[in-house]
Order: sequence, then C-alpha cells, then structure tokens
Amino acid sequence: MDDFDQSTEYEEVATDEDAEAAFTRRGLVRRAVGGGFAALGATALLPTATAFAQGSAQHVAETHEASIDPATRAVFQKLFPSRNGGQPGKGTTLQVGQNLAMTGSGAFYGRVMSRGAALASKQIAAFGGPNLHMDINDHKGITSASVLGVSRLISLNHIHVLETSYAAPTEALIPNLQRNKILTFNGGGASPGQVGKDFIWQTRMLLGWDSMPGALAWIHETYPTAKRVAVIGTLENGVEGYRKKLPVQWPKLVPGGTIVDTEVHNVGETNFGPFIDKIKATNPDFVYSFSFGNDLGYQIKQFRDAGFNKPILGNEFTTDAYRIAGKAMDHGYFFAYDFFDTNNQNPLTKQFVASHKKAYGVLPEFYGANYYEITLIIWELIRRVVAKGGDPNSGAALQAALKSNPTFPSVYGGGKGKVGTMTFAATDHSVSKPMGVYQVNNGVVQLLQFIKRVPFGANPKSALVGAPVRRPTWKPS
Repeated sequence: MDDFDQSTEYEEVATDEDAEAAFTRRGLVRRAVGGGFAALGATALLPTATAFAQGSAQHVAETHEASIDPATRAVFQKLFPSRNGGQPGKGTTLQVGQNLAMTGSGAFYGRVMSRGAALASKQIAAFGGPNLHMDINDHKGITSASVLGVSRLISLNHIHVLETSYAAPTEALIPNLQRNKILTFNGGGASPGQVGKDFIWQTRMLLGWDSMPGALAWIHETYPTAKRVAVIGTLENGVEGYRKKLPVQWPKLVPGGTIVDTEVHNVGETNFGPFIDKIKATNPDFVYSFSFGNDLGYQIKQFRDAGFNKPILGNEFTTDAYRIAGKAMDHGYFFAYDFFDTNNQNPLTKQFVASHKKAYGVLPEFYGANYYEITLIIWELIRRVVAKGGDPNSGAALQAALKSNPTFPSVYGGGKGKVGTMTFAATDHSVSKPMGVYQVNNGVVQLLQFIKRVPFGANPKSALVGAPVRRPTWKPS
C-alpha cells in the first residue's frame, strides 16, 4: 500500500531599462531555460539584451545543476512511476511556449509564473524525464504583443503546447491556437471567454465568476443588513463577473440590493485616491474588488487610510500584496477563491514549497503554484502519449491524452499523506478545485467558509458548503 494516495516574500528583480526598451522595439521573444531569458527572432542578441539575459539566468542555472531532492523523488516515484525501466521521453527535448508578462506593470506575475514552471522542468529532467525547453513571449499585458509573439513561438520555435496568462491577451490567441492545434493551459487569467474553446484549458477557477455566488451568500449571511455594494476592478480578469453576474445575483439574494458604483482602473495602478473618493461618496455597505496582485495591496491600504472601515471582498491573497497593505489587510479584507496554502501537508505541496524556497529564497504564491502544476500536467501528457507510441510533439495527441483521463495530481487540496487532485471538465475545459471564503488575520490566511461552483441561475446560497468554519475576527465600525 502506498504511504499516500491521490484524492478527488519576493525580492524585486532589477530591470535593465535599455534591454526592456530593446525588446519592446524589436518585438522579440525571450527564451527561458529554467527561468533565464534570451531573445528569439533575431540573428544576434542585442548587447543590452544579452546582459539582461545573463543576469536573469545565472541563479536559476545554478539550481539546475543540483540533483533532485530526496523528498521530491519520493513523491514523483509515486505519482509518475517508470515504465519499461525508465521514464517515457527520457533524453528528448520538447519545446514548451510561455506567454507571460515579463516586463511592464505585470512583471510580478510573469516572474513568479515562470519560476514555478522552471522549477518543475528542472525537477522533471533531474528525475529522468524529458527536457522541457521553455520559450517565453513577453506579452507585457498587451494583446498585440501576445498575438505577434505567440505566432513567432509557433512558426520559429515549433511549439505544440503553450502556458499562457491573462484573459484578453489569451482570448485573442484562440483562432491561431486552434488552427495550429496548440494545446494551451491558462493558470493566471481564466475567463468565460476561454471556456469551451477547443485546445484551451483553464487551471484556475474563473476569477470572480465561479466564486461569486458563494462569496455573496457568505457576505449576506455574515452582514445581513448590507445592501449597497460598490465595485472596483480592471478590464482584465473577473470583468465578466462584475458586469454580468453580480447585477443578477446580488438583487436575487438581497431584496433591494444595488450596485451603487463601479470603478475601473488600469493594471499596475498604485494611486487609488480618486477611485476611493468616488466610492465613499456613494456610501456602500461593502466593496467588491476585482483587482489583483500588487494593485490590491495598494488599494486596501489606501481604503483604510481614507477611513473606509467596511468589508472589502476580493478574489485573492498574495504575500506581496500583504507587504504593501500591511495591517490594513488584517482589518476586514475577505477573499473567495481557490487559495494555495503553503502550509498544506499534501506531500506534493510540501516538496514544492521547500524546493521553491531553496531555489529562489522565497515561498511560492499561487501563480507560481499554478504554472508548476501546468508543467507537471504537460509532463504527464507526454508520458501518456509516448507510452502508447504516439508523437509528444502533437498538440492533438496531447489533448486526446488529457481527454482520456482529465484528472491530475495537484498542490491544492489533499492533506497529510494525501496528494490533491484537479479535474478538468470535458465539456467546457474548466477545472474544479477546492474553494473557500478566507480572512487575513495578522498576515495568516484563515478559512471561514467552504464554497462550491454552482450554475449561473442557481440560488447563491446553494454555493455554501456546510456550516461556517469560523466567524470573522474583524467587525466594521
């Protein structure tokens, strides 16, 4: 009997501004070997870009020289056993594309996402699996850069699988990805516009869409007099939720419930004063934020500094955002989503957290966790295809292997001695992961209520799973 089963602080990285400008002017693609960058699509590297690439690659290259950690090896032996005396695809090199925001206002996301994928590729190679060569397109959060760069990844780098991020830059790729049969996973910007599209698969619950019914029902149960909600967010992740779902479900849940204001800001915003002034003028009972990443940290701090002492409901938590917001995030900020718990005793999670800390000196965020998972999924699909004598450089073959068994090991869920699982829906290519409503208490995330995904027209109260785990420690003033 196996000893476990499968179950259904970031440092700032200095940027070479000349190199970034050179990449932007030339529209180049960056190649990452375990997190280091080099430009593609040019006959020679620009001098400044070369310096940038070498400076980014040095630390991660050192981690690739190390042998696999014993704890990781033990977990991998259970989850990815050898076949016919070895690992399928051993000794082969396969091109994996990444479409991430490596520079610009979203550089934080690209950095942590690429780290998670690089760590997984290093572990896979050290375990005896194939060499997954990561070719990164820096989309900078810009749709045109996404389309141009991924086209180059397909034509010049001959990728057949892609790890992408953001909603709008990915939705713009769909026709090209389908035409070229590029199996694509998005772990950083799931949206309804990607759901049900051939070759496009989400590894996140839909931000602000899947969690919204449970989040609203929890707010109503916890603060039953709340009727007036103000919304703030971007035109990126979650926009469909606050545009289409919130106006339907909040009045259905709360008679007389109204949306009193909606404020839209750019990704990378740090000054929320004007937005907060407008929101406060409408006297909401709570704020529903669809902002993410570091933006959320600045936003919450400035709400509290402005004297707004009512609940703020969001969709995520990152330690970077907490460093920015400080104690302000301990006072009435709640979030509902598929939270990644670095203290989870899931064996796959434990070795990932420890390995990430050793490689990069920091604990992983859920963005890094998602791209770590995606890379493990790609590996498992390669194993399946090769074991049956198929071509691992075929996006169609990889997708067929996914459809044949849509369940994979996960760093979410599970527990002590038990690896979590994630299961894709064959009908719409979404994913099912554990969700909950959480509070932040002295920097520690605490589960308040389990929630689940329910159909659009369902009563939001049906998204609550069981009784509350605990009551909030904060009370509005």
